[in-house]
Amino acid sequence: MHLFLLILVGFFGSVSYVVGVWQMMIGTYKPNVFSRVVWLLLAINSFAGVVVSHSTQASILLGGVLLVGNAAVCLVSFWKGTMGFGKLEIFCSALLAVSALIWVLFNAPLVNLLIGLAAHFIGAIPTYKKVWADPQSESPPFWSLFLLASALSIIASFGSPVREIILPIYYTFFDGSMFLLSLRKRFMNK
Repeated sequence: MHLFLLILVGFFGSVSYVVGVWQMMIGTYKPNVFSRVVWLLLAINSFAGVVVSHSTQASILLGGVLLVGNAAVCLVSFWKGTMGFGKLEIFCSALLAVSALIWVLFNAPLVNLLIGLAAHFIGAIPTYKKVWADPQSESPPFWSLFLLASALSIIASFGSPVREIILPIYYTFFDGSMFLLSLRKRFMNK
């Protein structure tokens, strides 16, 4: 059963990024290049954090999918994205640097992971604003598939300490909230 859940985590997580890249290719999603670079760096940070802090197999798998998916979206955004570099990208980059410094100086990969996830959330504030104003600007399939992968990662890690499943817990709430916000107008129009 555990192996089956891991396969599902990998499948749904990967398909979510395939959907995201596909939407970029057909022009329905145009992410900011600099934001995607920052999110790729945060994904690298998160993956390293879950590996070094001895998270569960499912958390590490989810972190790997997150890393590869963000790399793909980042790469395609150079071709299909928009340009813009603002204070938020600078702030999130600074948080990422602080988290790396804490990790190196204090050998605290879990603290590093938490700071990286906080930077991710702060970096997502413009996306939250955008999806609140225009729910159809975001893709429910993208958010729902990674939500499902994250939730399955938690289920596959049942009984593990919270510190070992921080990444899937965060993404279950994050992607779940984005998914619900992207559905908001669809339900309001019915």
